[in-house]
Amino acid sequence: MAMMTWLHPHAPQPDLISLSAIRQRADRLMLVLIWALWCVSLGVGYMNDSLTQGAIVGTVLAALSTLIAILLPGSLLLRLSFAFVLMAYSALLIHLGEGETEYHFSVFVLLSALLAWRDWRPLVMGAAVIALHHLIFNYLQENDLYGVMVFMHTGFHMVVFHGLFVVVQTAILVLLAVRMEQDARSASEVARLAGVINREPGYLTLAVDSEPADSSFARTFSLTLGTMRATLEQVSASVGQLLEASRALRQRNSALSQRTENQASSLATAASAMERLSAVATQTTQKATQVREMALNASEVAEQGGENVRQAIAAMEQIREESQRIYTILELIDGIAFQTNILSLNASVEAARAGEHGKGFAVVASEVRILAQRSEGAAKDIRQLLTTSQATTQHGVEQVEHAGQTMKSIIECIDGLRSLLEELSQMSEQQRASIAQMNGSIASIDASVQENVQHVAQTLQVAEQQQQHTGQLKEAIAVFRFD
Repeated sequence: MAMMTWLHPHAPQPDLISLSAIRQRADRLMLVLIWALWCVSLGVGYMNDSLTQGAIVGTVLAALSTLIAILLPGSLLLRLSFAFVLMAYSALLIHLGEGETEYHFSVFVLLSALLAWRDWRPLVMGAAVIALHHLIFNYLQENDLYGVMVFMHTGFHMVVFHGLFVVVQTAILVLLAVRMEQDARSASEVARLAGVINREPGYLTLAVDSEPADSSFARTFSLTLGTMRATLEQVSASVGQLLEASRALRQRNSALSQRTENQASSLATAASAMERLSAVATQTTQKATQVREMALNASEVAEQGGENVRQAIAAMEQIREESQRIYTILELIDGIAFQTNILSLNASVEAARAGEHGKGFAVVASEVRILAQRSEGAAKDIRQLLTTSQATTQHGVEQVEHAGQTMKSIIECIDGLRSLLEELSQMSEQQRASIAQMNGSIASIDASVQENVQHVAQTLQVAEQQQQHTGQLKEAIAVFRFD
């Protein structure tokens, strides 16, 4: 019943399957059965030439039953009265059938029909009535009183034999009636609970039952509903929290997605700037290499210039030495001129002493003295020129020495510059390698950021689906009412 109620929200209401409603329907069914037995009694009476007797007794019993049904609907007295009437019809059929055994079967059939009330008392009433009927009518038949018929062969043993069957059947039917009454009560209580559940169309109300159930099945069902109610309340609360968490997660994922997209954009800008910086660093490295080569060439040229200066200094030193030697030669020439002048004077003196014979020799001596004087003058001029040349040469040597020192300083500076340029080139190469490494790291970070963007987008989609599923679950739970 409970399952039918759950599957069919518009199933019959509790008042249609309650024990009282079942018994009221049984009242109507029994009244129909009584009138059917009235028809059977007319037929049996007609077949056995006892139509009048069957009609009179049958009509009285049917009319009396109809009157009781009108006056006492659903009461215990009506059920007991109908049990009496049914057994009276069985007695009438046995009598009209002149005690044939087949008509005794009506007792068992009609006793079974009394189960429709789910009440053991009409069964006991019917068994007692039929037992008294067999006992009394057997006595009347044995003594040939009033023309009644109950057995084809009378005897107390027949009463006992039939009574045993009736007692056994009645005991079984009583047990069945008690069990059916319990089942009917359980079904009624479960139906009442189902009615509470389905009291609002389109919703299932799991309110606490104000009326405690009597049957174990109904109590179990009520306990199950209580457990379901507590579980669904917890699920509803959890679904509400999950919905709020899903909404918060969706908002956070949206913000995270925006920040990740901004980060990806900034990282793309940084990657572009890093690419330009890498290009500049490459160009700087190339320029530094070119400058280093130029510095190397300048150093070689400066070394060559220094060598030339050193050669010029050596040449100037050689010129100065040659000037000194010229000075020595000039001193020798001065000495020779001085001696020649003295000799010419001496020759002039001797020529004067010689007189006429010495005139020619005096002329030669005079010429020699003139040549000596001219040689002495030329030597003086050469000495003056050599002095000037020596001073100029000395100044040139000093200038060449200064130029050598300057060239040496230039070479040292160029060597320092070359060292610095080599270090700068190495630093540029290291910088280019570092920039390349940073560029690779940025590319890796960019790939990770892109993966994060995709992951965040997928997470956001999952969060939206989770929110939709949670909303659907909440809508599904919304069909339950807890008060």
